[in-house]
Amino acid sequence: MTAPAQGALPGEAVDVVDVVDVVDGTADGEGDAAGDGPPPELAEAQELLLADAGENTPDGNAPQAPDVREDAADVTMVLRDLFLARPGMDREDRRLATRLLARPTVPGTDTWASYDPEQPTAQRCNARICVTYVTGGNDRATPAWADQTLAAVDEAWTGQVDRMGYPAPASDGTAGGDARFDVYLANISDQGLYGYCVPEGRVPGQPGKSSSYCVLDNDMVGFTDTPSASLHVTAVHEFFHAVQFNVDVREDRWWMEATATWMEEVLADSVNDNRQFLSAGQLGRPGVSLDSYSADQAMYGNWIFVQRLAQSLGQDSIRQIWTRLDSAGRDEYSVQGIRRYLASRNRSWGKFYARFVESNLSPRRYYDEGRAYRKAPLGRKLRIQPGRPTRKVSVRVPHLAAHTVQLRAGRALHPRARLHLRVEAAKGRAADPVARVLVHKTDGGLRRFDVRLDRSGRGSRTVGLQRGRIRKIVVVLSNTSTRYRGCGGPSAWACGGKAVDDDQRFTLTAVARPAAVVRPA
Repeated sequence: MTAPAQGALPGEAVDVVDVVDVVDGTADGEGDAAGDGPPPELAEAQELLLADAGENTPDGNAPQAPDVREDAADVTMVLRDLFLARPGMDREDRRLATRLLARPTVPGTDTWASYDPEQPTAQRCNARICVTYVTGGNDRATPAWADQTLAAVDEAWTGQVDRMGYPAPASDGTAGGDARFDVYLANISDQGLYGYCVPEGRVPGQPGKSSSYCVLDNDMVGFTDTPSASLHVTAVHEFFHAVQFNVDVREDRWWMEATATWMEEVLADSVNDNRQFLSAGQLGRPGVSLDSYSADQAMYGNWIFVQRLAQSLGQDSIRQIWTRLDSAGRDEYSVQGIRRYLASRNRSWGKFYARFVESNLSPRRYYDEGRAYRKAPLGRKLRIQPGRPTRKVSVRVPHLAAHTVQLRAGRALHPRARLHLRVEAAKGRAADPVARVLVHKTDGGLRRFDVRLDRSGRGSRTVGLQRGRIRKIVVVLSNTSTRYRGCGGPSAWACGGKAVDDDQRFTLTAVARPAAVVRPA
């Protein structure tokens, strides 16, 4: 997994009175419909899984390998999407999909993890898990590593199922030899993979649930962390995908990855591998939608949102949200389930999200390990001067994203100046705009105020701007809308739909009164 490339910060180019797009707002998977050729899920899986396959691809053709495999970390979700799309494919495409989804013990399928049939297999098992490996060839693993893998996966099971109360992975019947959960060891680190899990068969009578198996690297050599640390964190992350597949295999991808990466914080906290993604999520890019699932790895970085939920409402709140998403129960989708869960706890979604954004501005105040995190960047910094007592900024903020404006008093400003703030949200209160004001005092204190917006989205607030007492004022503008249309479609946003209130325009006007210094005659 590689950290995303960093470009300009959201809102960095904002100028007074200008209207600025904080972020593009287009998720991967949203765009023109596919034309002739294989279904998009099959094409994506072939490109990802067969890029190094040469002549051994299922159709006998050798695809061109990409220069950089930036999307290697997404193979679990690529295979999940392939599994979901397979029933609607024609016979030939379905045959190819089945071969790509097959276990490593089925020869000649996906050549990333397909055992050489000439190499003997061996197993290390306990009462609920079996680890299968080969004793020779490119995928060779040692018995000691198989034992270590078995222990790591069993520890993940104990933590997630026995201790935290999540459901165990669905039984696979006799696939792999018996009903125990199967893990395979293969040399996948050459492709930049630690491991992945694959949904395999629908649970009878529960079409939203699936059995699965996992593939982990055969030695975890070549990664930044030690092999033992890499195995520990990978077992926790990938096993949770197997758990998720027995809750709702169709759930939104961003939530699946965010919660699996958060699980690393709970059960593999000493490794801290998940910190590498924080700059990709809303801690590093508050202007990128929370439910974004794209090649920039935002979904991994947004484990910090899950952590905020857990710290605010208890660790079990995440399991309770997953229960709301259970395909055999309410079958809510990610954002819907989170919002309704918060309502059941008498919490406002809009206020919770806005305060999450605030938390990211001062992580050491709000997160257990926040001293190790970089605070979120500010969108715009303005100074109030006697010659410019009025400053105005207009921004378009994507759904489930935020923009911040910092205001400071210039040296020549009246020492007892007050700052009048006026906010206008173009789409009105129905689009769930939230405006908050953070007043940072020179003594380290912090005061927070709501800007109450009326039905048309307008509101105001007046706060002190005294230079001797107030260090800075930060206005947080949050688009907390969770309205979607076209759910069940092909987009990568929540519910597969399109956000109704994307790019909501906020206009902030700040006026200092009095502006000029009162000088003696």
